[in-house]
Amino acid sequence: MKKLLAVSLMTLCLSTQAAEPVYELMDLVGSKDQMEQMSDQMVTMITSANPALMPHQDKISAWTNKYFTWEAMKEDMAGIYRKYFTDDEIKKLIEFYKTPVGEKAINVMPQLFQEGSQIGMKIAQEHQAELQETLEQAQKALEAETNTAAE
Repeated sequence: MKKLLAVSLMTLCLSTQAAEPVYELMDLVGSKDQMEQMSDQMVTMITSANPALMPHQDKISAWTNKYFTWEAMKEDMAGIYRKYFTDDEIKKLIEFYKTPVGEKAINVMPQLFQEGSQIGMKIAQEHQAELQETLEQAQKALEAETNTAAE
């Protein structure tokens, strides 16, 4: 009897979760695939930031695949959607994303974000020397202030 009650409660919880519009929206926009891509990108970012870790790329990948999973993040992601959208708004987003323009938006959005990131990186690289100079001047000023205070 206890097993039957536990199974019934579990089934009820799962069906309630599936019935929530937020989960349909996340499925529709490909949130699971985005999480998997994010995991792969994280490995690239970690090894790019520290090339000495390149020989350990497989271990880093195993770590991200273990912890940065859709199942681990799904509830928190649903919470973020719920934080910014009402159920009614989520339903309207679902309606939109089921239209041809909505489907196109889903398909093109990752490319838009990637190209936007590239523009940001380009701007940062173009002005990197200015940042470096500003930081060096700030460091010199800090050292001078420290030396003056120590005297």
